[in-house]
Amino acid sequence: MSNFELNRRQFVGGIVAGLTLATTGKAATNFAAGNTPVIALSDGYFDMPADFFLSTPQSLRDSLGSPVRIAANTFAYRSETRLFLFDAGAGSGAFITEGFPTVSQLPDDLVAAGIDANEVTDIVITHMHPDHIGGLEIGGASAFPNARIHISNVEWKFWNNEEFAANAPDMLRPMIAEVQRVSDVIKEHVVFHRGSASFGDGVSVMPAPGHTPGHSAIFLEGGSEDLLITGDVMVHEDVHFANPNYGWALDIDGELAVSTRKKLLDMIVADNLMVAAAHVTKPGLGHVDRDGDGYRFVAL
Repeated sequence: MSNFELNRRQFVGGIVAGLTLATTGKAATNFAAGNTPVIALSDGYFDMPADFFLSTPQSLRDSLGSPVRIAANTFAYRSETRLFLFDAGAGSGAFITEGFPTVSQLPDDLVAAGIDANEVTDIVITHMHPDHIGGLEIGGASAFPNARIHISNVEWKFWNNEEFAANAPDMLRPMIAEVQRVSDVIKEHVVFHRGSASFGDGVSVMPAPGHTPGHSAIFLEGGSEDLLITGDVMVHEDVHFANPNYGWALDIDGELAVSTRKKLLDMIVADNLMVAAAHVTKPGLGHVDRDGDGYRFVAL
């Protein structure tokens, strides 16, 4: 990933002007994005072992408790002519419903927010873990039949490599099988990008690898304040901001994930970006300040 470049000035588009927050329906949160709404949505939450936060001191794990509750946030953006969804929730496949019963709430939240699945035109995927792509299919068909699904070609090839599935440890094979099952359903709707891409209407992606090989961060840029959707680069507000060197057990390349996290946090602070994070306490929106040798997430 020698071409990993974090330079938001390369991207064009425009949104966030004059932030306001308001709740709507069950759990959705509207915040102003120019003249159109951006919406924070909830797919539920996960309870994860504290030991998944690698290299953390026992005192921090004790303060987090075990299990550690992490949110499952998703975001949507409505331009004048298009409706974007950023990640698609965990869905209702057996892998999710049998193992993670506290998620799969996004369909209800979309209804509460007044979003019809048929009107979604574009879905931008940060990465292909099941909790981010499982909601792309329902009952063996596309859950968003009119949407283009934007995915990194690196990410797609990694997860859909037959040798990877065959040679993976036994404990990972059910997850890989779920990713490949969903991939088979949605493949006719997928539009690939090479890591850095602009989709118009103020939406761009940039590579943010480590958690997975093709993990992407998403920009909504322009106006008086810019928004960065960070996916799984930071997993918990009390862990990965204060010390970006702490790991996460689900990172495929832990060393690269730490490097990406540091670069992204540096950029967020330097450019005063608003942050939308998948697993920070819902709605997952905030700013980042420097705090000693680390950072501090400041929720909106």
